[in-house]
Amino acid sequence: MSYLWKRYSHPASGEQSLVEREIGAAASLFRRFHRFAPERIICQQFERTVPRVLVRLGELRALVYSSDRGRPGRPRSFIHFMQDPPALASDARGRRLFILGGSYRVTPFGIEG
Repeated sequence: MSYLWKRYSHPASGEQSLVEREIGAAASLFRRFHRFAPERIICQQFERTVPRVLVRLGELRALVYSSDRGRPGRPRSFIHFMQDPPALASDARGRRLFILGGSYRVTPFGIEG
């Protein structure tokens, strides 16, 4: 099952239209990437800020993930080798990963770059 994640919060009235536009843009990217519409939007609270201190772990040479892209409900694995590898970093506690830099992009053809 595929879906969008949305940060859970109640935006101020002025931010409401911005949040709605961002959700619309996210749904559009979801449709282009997966080739079908998201089944639902999940609201989940999570920390959004990048810590001031990160631990560089190395280069992200490849990305392996499972997705039902193009086949709703039937996930398969994808492997993308990075031509311009981004840095892989962690917060100081080793609980969150960050991908920094690189020249990849998400397109209707998958993750490119």
